[in-house]
Amino acid sequence: MKIWVYLNGIQQGPYTFDEISQMHLAPSTPVWYEGLPQWLPASEAPATASLFASGQSADEAASQPVVSQASTAPQPSLTSNVTPTQADMPAAPPTFIGWSVFLLLCCFPIGGLLGIIFSVMSGNAYRSGDYVRAKRLSESAEWCVIISIVVGLITAPLAIALL
Repeated sequence: MKIWVYLNGIQQGPYTFDEISQMHLAPSTPVWYEGLPQWLPASEAPATASLFASGQSADEAASQPVVSQASTAPQPSLTSNVTPTQADMPAAPPTFIGWSVFLLLCCFPIGGLLGIIFSVMSGNAYRSGDYVRAKRLSESAEWCVIISIVVGLITAPLAIALL
């Protein structure tokens, strides 16, 4: 049986029952496999509910009957019936996209462009579930903004003096 799970905002899988039993999923983790009409919490899905039964080992759980796989329906997308909790993923780091665009147009185009690139990459990393990379890219965008402002403040008087 192939089982998909929804972890950290990302649909992952397929996994075997043995792999799922070693992942130590939370009972509220959404799972899906052929035969389920929609995503269900792991503790409520018939094939994985045995993992959360008290006093039962993983070997005993693996010997439990599983829902038939006769259905060949495609895997459904995660519905609003089961959503990961807000605690699963921290808040998105700031992207500084507005500042970057402003600086691209007004002060220091190179720094502004780099800020935009890091901002977009930060948002993409966050949406893919890589919070650490998103945070690092957000900090890079912030540094581009700071450097662009400093360079703009230094070069503006020089430009005015030379005109």
